[in-house]
Amino acid sequence: ISVANFKWMAETFFSRFFGKKIDIRLRPSFFPFTEPSFEFDISCTLCDAKGCAVCKQSGWLELGGAGMVNQKVFESAGYLRGKYQGFAWGFGATRLAMMKYKITDIRLFMSGDLRFIRQF
Repeated sequence: ISVANFKWMAETFFSRFFGKKIDIRLRPSFFPFTEPSFEFDISCTLCDAKGCAVCKQSGWLELGGAGMVNQKVFESAGYLRGKYQGFAWGFGATRLAMMKYKITDIRLFMSGDLRFIRQF
């Protein structure tokens, strides 16, 4: 399993979730439980990656963090070093819903405004 496998899995997941091709961009980062670590962005679904106020005209939205699981994590769990490998990832559900339902202000999710919530 490699970073390329992660990228393929993420592109497939998000493309199916949104019902159209989604591009993924990886940027180096640091998380203590993964090595290498990276943050991942997806092409902005609100403007089809052309640039809008939400993606700050970049065509990309930061979605989450990921990386290859550090072998020390497996060792700490009692597994032999090098026997297993995998990737870890996480992302914000509100950001995902924002892009799926074309919501341009993420603060609406925390507003408590029943007019907004009742739409779903």
